[in-house]
Amino acid sequence: MRKTLLTFLFIIPSFFVFGQAVHFGFKAGASLSNQSINSLGTAIKSNYLIGFHAGAVLDIDFDDFSIQPGVFYSTKGYKYNQALSNGGNAVQKPITGTIQLNYLEAPLNALYKVEVSRKVKAYFGGGVYLGYGLSGTYSVQNTKSDVSFTKAIEGYQYKNPDYGINGIIGAQIAKNVLIDANYSLGLNNLSYYQGSTVHNRSIGVSVGYLF
Repeated sequence: MRKTLLTFLFIIPSFFVFGQAVHFGFKAGASLSNQSINSLGTAIKSNYLIGFHAGAVLDIDFDDFSIQPGVFYSTKGYKYNQALSNGGNAVQKPITGTIQLNYLEAPLNALYKVEVSRKVKAYFGGGVYLGYGLSGTYSVQNTKSDVSFTKAIEGYQYKNPDYGINGIIGAQIAKNVLIDANYSLGLNNLSYYQGSTVHNRSIGVSVGYLF
């Protein structure tokens, strides 16, 4: 997967040669993220965390489709609500917590466009992304601590980088305005712990503008 991502990064300059038009723009929106967590064969439930993403894109237009690389600041993570047991009886007030991870992400999507009307084109497609963890926080009850993206002896830590695949569907209005929904599926195991797997998941909506 890493080799595939690097290959895409190297061939991006060739798109500029053959593209009919190149537009620079910005996109931002809201997201719901969680993590697929499995520890020693047991799936651990995580709840969605509200976040956001914002960044810049290039739309390399080939008329019926386009190549769209970008760079985004994106938040991911999850919430949990864990009931502890004491002598077989569940504690009435469960422990609640939040893990928020802040990433710099570089997606690369290929989009197929269909003309709906003179001013509207629908598009759908997908691609890959590469994410690098910048910072994070782990909050439980009234206590907050930092998340590390390097292997630490204590505390929460995640591997770098994150990478995965994207799916996207949306509309381009009057050539400049973008409105879309997206889904990203993390493929790299972010856990340092043997017998555990952690993968990022995220869905979101975005609005953007191309110049």
